[in-house]
Amino acid sequence: MLGLLPGGEGTQRIVRVAPLEVALPMLLTGAPQKAEKALKAGIVDAIAKGDVVEEAAKLALSRPPAPISKRPVPNANRFKVHGGALDGAEAMAVNKAKGMIAPSGIIACVRAACSSGSFKEGLQVEGREFTKLLFSVQSAALRHLFFAERMISKVPGLKAQPAPIKKVGILGSGLMGGGIAICCAQKGLQVVLKDAKQEWLDAGMKSITGIWMGQVKRGRLPEAKAKGYLSLIKPSLAFEDFKDCDLIVEAVPEIMSLKKEVFAALDANTRPDTLICTNTSGLNIDEIAGVLKDPSRCMGTHFFSPANVMQLLENVRTAKATDRVIATCMAFGKILGKKAVLVGNCDGFVGNRMLAPYASQAATLLEEGATVDQIDRVAQDFGMAMGPMTLGDLVGQELFWKQRKAAGDAKKQTKTYMGPYELNDWLCERNRFGLKTPDKSIGAKGRGIY
Repeated sequence: MLGLLPGGEGTQRIVRVAPLEVALPMLLTGAPQKAEKALKAGIVDAIAKGDVVEEAAKLALSRPPAPISKRPVPNANRFKVHGGALDGAEAMAVNKAKGMIAPSGIIACVRAACSSGSFKEGLQVEGREFTKLLFSVQSAALRHLFFAERMISKVPGLKAQPAPIKKVGILGSGLMGGGIAICCAQKGLQVVLKDAKQEWLDAGMKSITGIWMGQVKRGRLPEAKAKGYLSLIKPSLAFEDFKDCDLIVEAVPEIMSLKKEVFAALDANTRPDTLICTNTSGLNIDEIAGVLKDPSRCMGTHFFSPANVMQLLENVRTAKATDRVIATCMAFGKILGKKAVLVGNCDGFVGNRMLAPYASQAATLLEEGATVDQIDRVAQDFGMAMGPMTLGDLVGQELFWKQRKAAGDAKKQTKTYMGPYELNDWLCERNRFGLKTPDKSIGAKGRGIY
């Protein structure tokens, strides 16, 4: 979405040829229509089977001119508008795209088209609304985002070809590792999913299966496809099963000593050309890579939680990473359909440097008297998919708590560690990590801030 409306008379023309229930989704979301559906809806007059220009010319010459601008809006569309269809559509659009101003502008244009005014008068409304949106701060921001998302896939000066990726190893089957496994399997990659204990591995596979089977129950995924995805994942307890993987993503807890330990094991059980990546959200990756005989095959691949939903992937360039390794990690992101961006190896990379002040202010508001519900509601009303309190429970309240403990600095203050910490410490000392710590005794799917 660019924060604009379909200009060029689009809002006035489509309601003259298509039913309102077809026109509105196209106007509000930009969703394209398949040719057959467009023909049935009256948006197109014919589908060419041969030369498009030749068939179009033949069709045009076979009938008298019938400019859309001269056609009246069908009575059926006018009745739907008088019956409140636009009010309902606007309410749904506002709910789906919270804070966005373009839907209201589009609805105003359609309302003008379906009123008693002329085509020309409708165009005047469209012109005013388009101009208003074009010069809005929101549209400027969305256009910037549109181009920025396309620029991040291009790494200046990078000419190396990526290595082929057919089989991916994932170390850790928890929330993050399981999510990454889902991403890979859904793109047809073979996956080896390893954990240290059978019960952890069983829990991870149960969670993955539950996500896909939940989609099956809701009619969003055919059961055969879900079973096909599951067949691509091989659960394992052995490092030796990584021997023929092309790329490994380590997703164990954020403890430097543990990261180094598993990296040493990966070094001994993978091919020399296998990429070994870490999903750390902020530890020094050069230090982790230092345990490898060849640290040039290591990079950061920082997914965001839940990995099977969130689109962002921070590929973290290490000091010794080769151009081929960088190209392969960027290609990996593209295979998974992620918005992969190459960032530097610094404290918190980029994502957590942005989140830290946000989370800090949320914690401050809570300590100063705001309620959990108020804080989350304000963030959601602004346009966030979820509030900071819900996000903390989803990601895991213990992540940065454990890192502060490991660093021996409970009051650590950096660009990615920002207090106040009292509430977080209280929760974690009571094993309230969020969704990772359900409580069956009270029927709770998790216990954290909520």
